[in-house]
Amino acid sequence: MRFRKSSLLSLTAILLVSLVLAACGSQNGANSGNSGGNGNTSAEQNSQAEGNQPAGGNAGQAQTKVFKDMKGDVTVPTNPERIVSITHLGDLAALGVKPVGAGSLALENSILLKDELEGVANVGDVSMEKVLELDPDLIIVPSYLPAENVEQLKKIAPVVTLATTGWEGIDPLEEVKTMGELLGKQKEAEEFITRYKQKAEEAKKKIQEVIGPDEKIGTYSIWAKNFWVWPKTRDAGYNLYEMFGLKPLPKIESEAFPGQGIDISLEVLSDYAADHMFVTVYEPDGGAERAKEVMNGAVWKNLPAVKNNHVYMLDMKEFWMVDGLNLEKQVDILTDLILSQNKK
Repeated sequence: MRFRKSSLLSLTAILLVSLVLAACGSQNGANSGNSGGNGNTSAEQNSQAEGNQPAGGNAGQAQTKVFKDMKGDVTVPTNPERIVSITHLGDLAALGVKPVGAGSLALENSILLKDELEGVANVGDVSMEKVLELDPDLIIVPSYLPAENVEQLKKIAPVVTLATTGWEGIDPLEEVKTMGELLGKQKEAEEFITRYKQKAEEAKKKIQEVIGPDEKIGTYSIWAKNFWVWPKTRDAGYNLYEMFGLKPLPKIESEAFPGQGIDISLEVLSDYAADHMFVTVYEPDGGAERAKEVMNGAVWKNLPAVKNNHVYMLDMKEFWMVDGLNLEKQVDILTDLILSQNKK
């Protein structure tokens, strides 16, 4: 399964960038200097370079530091004020930071952050013109963004590449910490993590009263041409498995957890059907119609979870993003849904 890739930048966009850069020189600060390396940053790995200025810069310009992202060292503003973040909106919101612009995929699937993201401009997937208009001093991109797009964005402002939470086996809370280090908000990151864990622990106690220790769970997604069984890093999996301590069906754990999930046929669905099934539907391209077809079929109706009313339907737009504040808000939705369907 792959994310939707960005379209090639138009010649108009490239010419526009060139003209603006020629007129403005280096007013946007030092360009990023990716030079190899791997993994996420830690506080110890990031060397401060306070007071570094671009060539010919004014003394009053913002200070910078060197941050180690997935690609290497990048010179970034110490206190960025205009951030364009293609994804990672839940991480920013967890720190109380609102970007000036964000990618369409993250915006459209972060409906739980409607209030926090009010007024944030949609830069598409990704429009160079729209990013340029926002005059950012820092751009944050996911690891899947095509290299040619990243190179063009570097002409506007420093670009930091972060892991794609939920798809690369990265713990979402580590990404919150990484964002805190990037923005100098380590304290806010730790405060959020503490609050989130406390909420999850309270929910765990309630949920384990209705889902027994011997009952197994699984997370699934119905698409137009696929029936996905998810690992613990997708959809509701992180909260269910990691935070609530619920147990996966052994077959799911052995086959779906090592990667990014598996696509199964309806003929083998009963082999992967857990006692409690958490299901999303990807409605575009005929997904909604396929879900109705599946759920009206004999295979589905004969699953124990269906017969016992232990299928929990989740809104994909509420559970697509598994980052920061999105995760915390998902705790309440899951708790209310599980408890309401298991009233005795």
